[in-house]
Amino acid sequence: MPSSYLNIPVDFGSIIKKAELRRINIKQSIHNLLHLILTTSYEEARFDPSFGCEIWLYDFETIYNPQAFKENLKKSLLQSIRNHEKRLTNVSIDFQVEQKEIISKIKNKRFKTRIVIIINGLIEETNEPFGHRETFFIGPLSYS
Repeated sequence: MPSSYLNIPVDFGSIIKKAELRRINIKQSIHNLLHLILTTSYEEARFDPSFGCEIWLYDFETIYNPQAFKENLKKSLLQSIRNHEKRLTNVSIDFQVEQKEIISKIKNKRFKTRIVIIINGLIEETNEPFGHRETFFIGPLSYS
């Protein structure tokens, strides 16, 4: 399979030098776009306010109902993937949400919510299975 996709972030230095830009395969390209969707909040991208996902609405919030949180985030993420990553089909998303204690350098304890997002699907062009996994820490600071 030819490497016909541009890597992100784009190396603008190469563009200025009129050099060849780095190319990647379809799997790497899908990984890059899913990472970009997951790390972008709604209305952050000027070209499309619907680009991103709602995980960042929960940053610094206490999650009182993890099941509702998972369902809302799953719905948001599925919609964003359907709208912006059309090379994937049969997309399924699984979440693991847990509280993690993190000890900081100043000897205080912080509790953050760790979210593991697992995205599976099929690459439409090749019908091969595809998997993507990301881990995020969100939540307010807590000290003991």
